[in-house]
Amino acid sequence: MSVKADKIGNCGIDCGGCPAYLATKENDSSKLVELAKQWSSDEMSFNAEEMVCDGCQGPRVFKWANECPHRICGVEKGHNTCADCEEYSCEKLESAWKMMSDKGEAAKKNLDALR
Repeated sequence: MSVKADKIGNCGIDCGGCPAYLATKENDSSKLVELAKQWSSDEMSFNAEEMVCDGCQGPRVFKWANECPHRICGVEKGHNTCADCEEYSCEKLESAWKMMSDKGEAAKKNLDALR
C-alpha cells in the first residue's frame, strides 16, 4: 500500500479525500459555504473561512482540527502523524477509529502503512 504521508491526518484519515481539503485546493468558495452549512450543528457552527483546510499537516486547517485531540497530541510531540509515536496505537486513537466505523479501519491501515 502506498500512502502519501503529507496527505494523512494525525489519526490516519486521508486528508486528500476530504471535501474541505478538495474545495480548498479547487478554491471553490461556494463548496466551502455548502460544507459549512452541512457540517454545522447546534454544538458547533462553521462559516466558509473556517472550512479552509490544507490537511492536518498544512498551514491552514479546518476549524475543528485545531481542537482535534490527535492533532494536538501530535503537534505537541512533534510528530507528523500518530504512526510516528512511540505509544502507537494508544487507547485514545483506537477509540476514535471505532467511532469512525469504516473510515476508522481505513485510517488505521494508512497509519500502519506509514509505520
